[in-house]
Amino acid sequence: MKTGENKNLCPMCGGRKVEGKTVYSVDLGNSLVVVRNVVAQICEQCGEEWISDQNAKELEHIVEEARREKRQVEIMTM
Repeated sequence: MKTGENKNLCPMCGGRKVEGKTVYSVDLGNSLVVVRNVVAQICEQCGEEWISDQNAKELEHIVEEARREKRQVEIMTM
């Protein structure tokens, strides 16, 4: 198997990862952040999801902003 092929396989179950969209949510205790339509790699077999480093940084920024501004509910779409 070529090295490039390994990155398209799920390390959890060996299924194939495909591009899709997911919902990312964080419960901050007294508030909730929900981001819809987050691009992710999703295993066709077990449903495990992986978000790219770039998208993860953007999500961290969204969560930190909601925490800083003490928003109770923050629902966004990417």
